[in-house]
Amino acid sequence: MMDEVTATLVHLIRQTDLDRRPDLFRQSKIAFLDYLASALQAAREPQVQKMARWAETFPGRVHLLGLPGNSHPFMAAFFNGFQSHYLDLDDAQSSIAGHFSTVLFSVLLAESTPEVPVKAFLTAYNVGAELEGILGGYLNPQHKRQGWHSTGTLGSIGGAGALASLKQLRPEDTANLLSLGATQSAGLGLEAGSDGKPLHAGFAARNAVFAWEMVRYTRVTASLRPFNNDNGWQQVFGSLTLDPEDLEQKWLNPGQILAPGLWMKLHPYCSAAIGGAAACRELFRRGYTLDKLREVTFHFPPGADKALHYPAPETGKEGKFSVEYVGWQILTRGGEEDSLFDLPQVPEAFRQALPKFHRANDLPPVEKTVRRTVVTGVTLEGEPVEAEVPDPLGSPQHPFSEEDLEEKLIRAKGEAWTRKLLDKMADWPRGNLGEILPLLYDERGYEHD
Repeated sequence: MMDEVTATLVHLIRQTDLDRRPDLFRQSKIAFLDYLASALQAAREPQVQKMARWAETFPGRVHLLGLPGNSHPFMAAFFNGFQSHYLDLDDAQSSIAGHFSTVLFSVLLAESTPEVPVKAFLTAYNVGAELEGILGGYLNPQHKRQGWHSTGTLGSIGGAGALASLKQLRPEDTANLLSLGATQSAGLGLEAGSDGKPLHAGFAARNAVFAWEMVRYTRVTASLRPFNNDNGWQQVFGSLTLDPEDLEQKWLNPGQILAPGLWMKLHPYCSAAIGGAAACRELFRRGYTLDKLREVTFHFPPGADKALHYPAPETGKEGKFSVEYVGWQILTRGGEEDSLFDLPQVPEAFRQALPKFHRANDLPPVEKTVRRTVVTGVTLEGEPVEAEVPDPLGSPQHPFSEEDLEEKLIRAKGEAWTRKLLDKMADWPRGNLGEILPLLYDERGYEHD
């Protein structure tokens, strides 16, 4: 017997229909394009290509995104999740305090055939997003502050829910799949700045597909009470009691990809630094370059800089999670230089400048869906300066324009490919996935030996 919370989630998954929600279809298409741009730009990375070669050793029918070769569905999902999160260019969301598009689209591509309707594909994505965003909203910020990386802990649940929607599973099978996803929850926040962080996206995608493949081929069973309020998933991870009526009220109201919405990036660093970066860009525009400043302080609400793990990063990868490293680039160069995030050691010029940078958690507390960063400075003459950009580019309130998204795709695959993809997706959500799938797989070979 299902508990009431699990039964409610199963009902919500099964009854989700977006035919009257063009806003969600439109935003889902944008999220998918951003996912592809993030994944395909990473396809040229040596570590990603090594992972692709390894994935090919698992025989299967599913193409690897952006690279030659096939693999087993759960390894293709793993690879696509790892690749799409590798550069940290993929979208983020504040309820989950992590990334769900990287997991959900990787899961769905691994289990979709050319005949799958685009509407079914995007509806399944929204089901996974609702599961992750709503559960993440209950758990965070405590979940993140405790040290979990919710891309991993929530991703396997969202992926399982997305597959239950795509495959139109019966209630018992849906609960079974959710249970198998929930019992695989894992991911440590301390992996930020290493390859362990994108591995979490790969693991979560793999776990969801692995769970589905087990249900499909072995009829393995799990508890049908994964979200009961006595010892269910939410009790284990957050000592939380869930109210079925509250779940129903939140579901698609208006939708997690609309509110709190998705943060998207043009540069490969943590979205928690976007506000600080925008403020530094404003200071630079006003003529306050780092050589004219005695000190620079990044002000956050209490705990809001938790994801920015490295005040003094040693490597470029650690610098992706350092507002100081991002701010230094902007205040010295006028903008971000992506190659600096690949360096095995941060530049000596940054090390020398680091004493100028400080952090303070002295802004008033804000809602967990709100991100706020104020940057203050003191000039060499002792003049105080301040900048804040409440809605930076890429935030839900200041989303990418079509031109911004095209630029990101062009950087990943070139203009001709981008135009062809956008033309084939012009009628979405009408049509089937088969219209675009051939464009997503590259048979030309690897760039690196």
